[in-house]
Amino acid sequence: MTLPRMNCPRDDDYALWLELLEVKASGRLLDALGDFLRDYLRFSGRKLYVLGLSGGIDSSFLAALLHSRGIPYLGFVLPVATNSPEEIDRGRRVCEAYASPPGHLRLSCLHDFSAVYDRISSAFSDICGSSSALAEGNIKARIRMLFLYHVAHLHAGCVLGTDQLDELLTGFWTLHGDVGDVSPIQLIPKTAEYELARLLCLHLDDPAPLQAAIEAVPTDGLGISSSDLEQLEVDSYAALEELFREYFWLCLRAQVHEPGPKERQRRAELERTGPVRRFLHSGHKRAGTVLADPRVAG
Repeated sequence: MTLPRMNCPRDDDYALWLELLEVKASGRLLDALGDFLRDYLRFSGRKLYVLGLSGGIDSSFLAALLHSRGIPYLGFVLPVATNSPEEIDRGRRVCEAYASPPGHLRLSCLHDFSAVYDRISSAFSDICGSSSALAEGNIKARIRMLFLYHVAHLHAGCVLGTDQLDELLTGFWTLHGDVGDVSPIQLIPKTAEYELARLLCLHLDDPAPLQAAIEAVPTDGLGISSSDLEQLEVDSYAALEELFREYFWLCLRAQVHEPGPKERQRRAELERTGPVRRFLHSGHKRAGTVLADPRVAG
């Protein structure tokens, strides 16, 4: 089976968010993700996927899945100034173990863009006068995406996004820096993704690179904090998902019944937590590009 395509849910479609939060890992889902990636490449007319390899679980899982299914892709490790040696090494190991390029293409996978970032950051600082860690992190992410789309253009490729549901809900990505043409795991909870990755390890000749990514501390490598969970203000992805389950359930009830004082108080408490606060402030990112309808002025 292959998975149907779908658009990002509306922020107020609480029932659908709750349904997605209950997605569980299974062999059937793992096979369906592989079928989806195979079929999308075939029907889109593209020749291969292009994928940035950070050394984290998201990109490592997709690289291993593409490799296991024999789906062609070009993977690149693209450090920019603040990536640790451990992150770079994990990405390199994934690239070497799970490479799956078309037969005629042999491109080196490791390219350091720190010097490019330094020049762009310096030029922007001269113009703007100041910056922040978050703004600088966005520059780094967009430099990587600039390269990935350049490669995709040259080789009739399709850039693969690696975000998952927890990042979608919290707006934890850089616009024009993380999301590609296809995002196969963006509606899958992070906890389920970990389990899918462990299932996939059972089918790999060399599971060690993927296992190392599973065990690594999740970090965006952008120099903003020591871990993604620190930025999200939670102890675990399971805790983050449970916060959203409770919040969306309260919101769904409020659409049908007038909430009582305790429910209103609890909803307000949840809206002060890091994950839900980020959800409320990032709706514009999930909505995508806004278009104006000129017909009403016709």
